[in-house]
Amino acid sequence: MRPDSSTESDSGPDCPLVSGFATFLDNFTVTDTTNTAPDPAEETPPAQAPTDTTPGPGLRGSLEFVQADSVSAADAVPILRQLAALVSWAQAQQALVIHRMETDLRREIEENLGTVDGSVALSAAAAEVGSALNLPHMSAMALVSESDTLCTVNRSTHAQLSRGAISYRHAQRIMDEVRAVPSPEAPIFEDELLQLAEGRTCAQFTAKARRLRESRWPETINIRHRQALELRRVSLDPKPDGMVELCALVTAEKGQAIFNSLTASARTARSAGDQRTLDQLRTDTLTALLLEVPPFAGSSHASSFISCSSETAAAAVPSPPQAEDPRGIRTEVMVLIDAETLLGAEDKPAELNGYGPIAADAGRRLARQALHWTGILRDNSSGEVLAVGRRRKVPAGLKRWLQARDGTCRFPGCRVSTFRTEIDHTVPWG
Repeated sequence: MRPDSSTESDSGPDCPLVSGFATFLDNFTVTDTTNTAPDPAEETPPAQAPTDTTPGPGLRGSLEFVQADSVSAADAVPILRQLAALVSWAQAQQALVIHRMETDLRREIEENLGTVDGSVALSAAAAEVGSALNLPHMSAMALVSESDTLCTVNRSTHAQLSRGAISYRHAQRIMDEVRAVPSPEAPIFEDELLQLAEGRTCAQFTAKARRLRESRWPETINIRHRQALELRRVSLDPKPDGMVELCALVTAEKGQAIFNSLTASARTARSAGDQRTLDQLRTDTLTALLLEVPPFAGSSHASSFISCSSETAAAAVPSPPQAEDPRGIRTEVMVLIDAETLLGAEDKPAELNGYGPIAADAGRRLARQALHWTGILRDNSSGEVLAVGRRRKVPAGLKRWLQARDGTCRFPGCRVSTFRTEIDHTVPWG
């Protein structure tokens, strides 16, 4: 990118502009020299073979951060705005590149296989994008879908994103709101939202945009609610330090009722002298209700079905359950733990299958709850799992070996636990 006051800024693929936005990117342009032809007046020296100096596609020019080490507080705000606009421009160009990649892949697939479902090209593009950007497959799928929408349906939004007038989060909210509007009125509503987004945080803009849409098209609420209800789900998001975040997408009234009930129970416990915080009490109450453990039994985590392993291949006899260990889980949790750590001689981290390392105390606490044990032989030097359980049970043993070895799905970027995936063949069965 280079300063050029005489050239219009790149606003995306023939995107209309919405008046009222002015950003520092108006003073910059992206120079596309991929189709630059040689000057016919220039002759190639006879003793020298002609060479192709046409540059390939990509970024050109330079952008320098002047006096980056001496930015004052007074200069910081305008510089931050410039950087934010630059980030938005880069994300708009990324959307454009991803859209063109997906379009090319769809064309190649149709040429080789004929007309196919559009999800095939979407998934193929997501695999390429996920590998390039180190994204999980589902995140890459969402990015490809958003890029396609920005470059084909919401082109005004893409134009303003390219100019740095809005952030990518604002663009995502605009796409969500416009998607629920009748098609003939969508472009006008999109332009209104672009004006509404100026100078507002994403949360402020989302609230105002939602109210505007609901007041203007109230008849669509029931339809959208039925569609959203089909997406209800419970998800598990691994967090650091032996924790996970359990999320449930439910109807608003049920979610509000659940949270209010947990809060009321937590306040009652606090009034009775419990020293835990409201957040801790809400969490422990929810855990107790779901796992059928005594209320306020503590914040410890437990399992009543565990596969413990050691590098010595022998599973030790579990110790008697302790009073603080809650009961009630009826599912399998595979934990890999060394025999020395299990017996308390060492404190090496245990491995929770599908999550990663957990504290030695947590592994021992889970071991106390085990109703079933499976011995695992593992190579001390490489960590490779050599055998799981009784070898004569080949199908079940092979499945458990793969689960213990991989922990998660092996598709690039996928973190789904092996207990929720299929055991496929590397080489097709056929």
